[in-house]
Amino acid sequence: MQEDMHYYGTYAMARAAGLEVKDAKVVAYAAQYVDDSTANHSEVHQDGGMLHTTATAHTNSEAIKNAAVDHTEQRKVWIPFHFFPGNEGDTLSERLICVKDSKLVQAMVKNHTNHAVSVKDEYGLVLMGITAHVYADTFSHYGFSGVSSRNNTVDGESFEFDVKNQQMLAVINDKYARCLNKYTPNFILENWRKVANHGAQLSVGSLGHGGVGTYPDRPFLKWRFSYKESGRDSGWRNNPETFLEGCEKLHTAFSEYASKAGISHGQISFGNIKAKVFEILSLEKDREGRIAAWKQSILNNELFVSAQDEALDYSPETWENQKKGFEKLNSSHDAVNHEVYQFHQAAVYHRDYTLKQLLPRHGIVVL
Repeated sequence: MQEDMHYYGTYAMARAAGLEVKDAKVVAYAAQYVDDSTANHSEVHQDGGMLHTTATAHTNSEAIKNAAVDHTEQRKVWIPFHFFPGNEGDTLSERLICVKDSKLVQAMVKNHTNHAVSVKDEYGLVLMGITAHVYADTFSHYGFSGVSSRNNTVDGESFEFDVKNQQMLAVINDKYARCLNKYTPNFILENWRKVANHGAQLSVGSLGHGGVGTYPDRPFLKWRFSYKESGRDSGWRNNPETFLEGCEKLHTAFSEYASKAGISHGQISFGNIKAKVFEILSLEKDREGRIAAWKQSILNNELFVSAQDEALDYSPETWENQKKGFEKLNSSHDAVNHEVYQFHQAAVYHRDYTLKQLLPRHGIVVL
């Protein structure tokens, strides 16, 4: 999923679930920041304290190329944060494939919701945001795993689309071709359908959903393809329907957290907003157009009773600037009051719980 869902959609679900503006903003910021925290970096304070950040994503081409051959990186970033294993199948490679709303990811959400309540005055809200990102991604990334695997490869000539706006289809196909070109600069892309699978293999080593570009992340898209290795037909993937399922699950998780944490105010049932959410998800628009639709629906009181100070703008620089200002704090301990520090607390908790506790309990050891 992209910013329209990870920030604005998440924010809307949190607000409708009963979280007030300030709390929903932190949850949504954390959900989107998972895609923007791209550095393992340390800042040292003059009093000797240190702020160490944890990469939860890699967005530049060199990092992605490195991740394609760096198995440790795949396991620390791609598996826990973006392609949560579904634990279905016989081989480890099959069990690492992401499954929509799997029992395993449900166990993670239940654990994190309870833990977030116990640390609600520390990093609880941020943990709910990270949880939301990982959970939501299972509704778009299902069918692919966060490791380099031949099970991720696709037949580049097998794509079919059900899109009314042909201009929008041309745009996303062009972005797909340019994405392959970006990550394989020495490879000449003469025909995006013919080189799709080959280009993806060259660029990201069959990592994640590289073989299908951003198609899983487009909420309006209805599409299908065939897997290269097995020849299996994916069947029609109805993104609007699966994204709607994801929104409902987020609403449920946020409702439970707000209730248990004692911070629920003016909750709206998902049934009352389901039709409007589906309408937004079905819009055949680019990311900015989809963001605008979420904003407008919020301001029109179509999802919940809007406040005057709705947090309708996201910028990763907000938290990046908190990180850059660490050395200027009066005390290194003051960092615990900043969301960016809380984000990295929660990120480490999620990563270690997933890789060192939950997955091993179910027979999966990847790190």
